[in-house]
Formats: sequence, C-alpha cells, structure tokens
Amino acid sequence: MRCEIIRSSFLSVCLAVVLALGSSLSYATTSVPASEVTRKQLLMKVKNKADDMRAFCSGMNKCLDIKYEACTGEELKLWPKVDYNEEFCAPYKEIVKRGFPTDFKAPMMVDVFLRLGRQYRAVYENEGTIPLEVNEITYLFDNMPFTADLVNAYLETDYTLQYTSRDRRYFSGGNGHGLSGDFYWALQDSAGAKPALRNMFFGYGYAQILKWSLKGTAIAYLDMDLVAPRTLKYKLKAIVFPSNSVLNSIMQLRVFKSVVNSKIDGIVGDIKKASNMYFGGNKKPITKDKRLHTPENERHLAEFNGVVAGGPWNLGDAIRAERKLLELNKPPRRVSSPEPKQHVVIVDSTAKMDSAGFVDAVVVPVSEPVSARTAAGTVADSVQTQDSATPMPPVDTADFKANITIKKDSNNE
Repeated sequence: MRCEIIRSSFLSVCLAVVLALGSSLSYATTSVPASEVTRKQLLMKVKNKADDMRAFCSGMNKCLDIKYEACTGEELKLWPKVDYNEEFCAPYKEIVKRGFPTDFKAPMMVDVFLRLGRQYRAVYENEGTIPLEVNEITYLFDNMPFTADLVNAYLETDYTLQYTSRDRRYFSGGNGHGLSGDFYWALQDSAGAKPALRNMFFGYGYAQILKWSLKGTAIAYLDMDLVAPRTLKYKLKAIVFPSNSVLNSIMQLRVFKSVVNSKIDGIVGDIKKASNMYFGGNKKPITKDKRLHTPENERHLAEFNGVVAGGPWNLGDAIRAERKLLELNKPPRRVSSPEPKQHVVIVDSTAKMDSAGFVDAVVVPVSEPVSARTAAGTVADSVQTQDSATPMPPVDTADFKANITIKKDSNNE
C-alpha cells in the first residue's frame, strides 16, 4: 500500500514538472505599441484590405501572443468557422522556430503572417530522393540560372530561373508548361543549422491544372538530409492559401492534390534524369548547348566540376565570387595631378649683389591657381620687391620652398 502511494506521488511530481516546463515554453504575451507600429503602417502593408488586416491581427494574437495595439477590437476577432487549434497554429510556431522574424520591418513578414491567418488552407506534401551530394545541391541553389540551363541542355526542356535581387533571395522561375511564379527565399537554414538543407520559400504562383487556371500564394518548406553517398532525401511541404471557399473546395479534392503531386514529381524526375546523365559521364549535351558556352556559364561549369570532384561550396560563395570578379575587372583608378600653385619670387630690395651680380630670394606659394596669363607671363610679372623692414610672408614648406638666386640688373639698382 505504501509503495503504491509513493509511486502515485512520484508520478504526480513528474506530471507537475512536465506541465510546468510546458507552460514555461509557451509564448509570453507581447504588446506592440501603436507608437512603434502605427495603424497607417499596418494598413499600407495589407493594402487597406479589411480581411487581410483581420487575418494578420487575429492570427498573430491567437497563435503567437503578439498583440498590435493599432489593431481594432473587430480586427482581433477570430474567424467564426476556423478552429484555432494546435494544427492551425503549428505553421506560425514552425516558421518562428526555424528563424523567420516576427519583426514588423523584416522582409515579407506581414505578407507571410497574414496568409497564415486566413480562413482557407490547402496542404500538399511530397517526398523522395535526388542523386546529389550536399555541396552539389548547395552549388546548384547558389547558381539557379546555371541549374536551369544545365537541366535544359540534357533534357531539351524549357525551365527558367532568374534572380530578381542582388542578394539572390528573390527569384522567378517556371517549367515552360503552365507553372511559373515569383518567390522569396525566406530561410536558407533552420535557426542557423543545416544551411541549404532547411529552406523556406514564400511566393506567388501561376498554374494550369486540369481545366483550371489558378494563381495564388504559398509557403513551402524544403528539408533535405544526406542518407547515403550522393543520395539526398527530401521532403517538400507546401501550404497554399485559396482566396475563397469555392477554390478551397477544389484544392482539397483528392484528384486535384494528385495532379499537383504529379507536377512536383515531374520536376524532381527531370532533376534525377539530368543528374544521372551528367554523373554517368555523358557530356555531349554540354558541348552542344550554346547556352552553356557563355563566359559566365563556362565559369560555372568549371566551378561545378570542382565541387563534384569534392571541392567545398557554401551558400553565398557565388555572390562573393561575383564581387571579386567585379573588383578584378574594374578599370584602374585615374590619379589626377594636383593643380599647380602660383608662386611669387620675393627679393629683398636691400640685398647686396655678390661679385657675379646675383642676390638671394625666396619663393612663396599663393593660394589662387595659376592663371594662363601668369603661366605665360614674364619674370618681371612675378617678381616683387619688398623692403627689409616689412615682415617676410611665411613659406609653405609642405608645398614648395626654395632659395633662388636672381641676377639683378646693375643698371636698375
């Protein structure tokens, strides 16, 4: 009996500790004053759309305990048909855990969180493997236009990938067959861990699926891990935000999700085919494709071959290499010669001539630039006499100072 009591007490203590830890890990309520984020700023971010304002204010308050004082009571109200349970709030907490900022001024912060706060969502998941090493996928992520050109060369496809910002965090792309979009590479790791293997994207996409032409926004996680030599296991999870209930119903259909997954499988399949041909030693597509023979892509091919041979590559190396090339190709800086200063020869009128008829003199610089007339003038124009009782002006030793002997005309003494 005593043992049962002791065991029950021990279990109670353990449960209390777990509950205490759980409560300590929950989010503390944070209030953002209107002086820090004004209502005008909020309205500008959501483009004055009332539903988006409500989605942002209510979702941040409910799921992250971040309350904006600039939000009205009506905007803090929860959507009536949404169950704000753990499943609904999970993406909020997931992206924050991965390192996505809750700072209002951070890029795309409001855009991402207002989508998460909307009434409708459709979730798509896809997983599999691709035949690449970590440094190889890192290089291809770091040089997306080259990646598209390489796949196109092997498969005669029409993929496009172009960076739209200098930091390579914004890019656009498409498969040439009804899928395209503009994206923000929001996270390139998970709170600093596993760079290039833990990614989060946010973007606006356009798709032709079955009989529907669709456009909308989505958040996607792409997680990868090396499970064997040249075998990366990936898991893609996309959260799409239908704009209305009708579209939401369509996107929840099993047949629709099946078609979406087949589109993703098709893209991954193309990457696998091109990779297997490349690593199998088939280099003919590279020699034939003109797009790979630009100076830039030839440099990329040399770099990628080095990476495949085991060389290192980190995210951001492409930007660093690009900056170095710009520095090397920068034209040499022209050094302009300083404008000559006018100097006045001063002769002491009481100075005596030596036996050869010469007297000592000093040269003093003048602040005004030399005029054309002075430069071409006679010695007589630039010679002044000064009485010995008058103080001699100082000589600028840094610019010019010299003792000069000038022959005086004995006839004019």
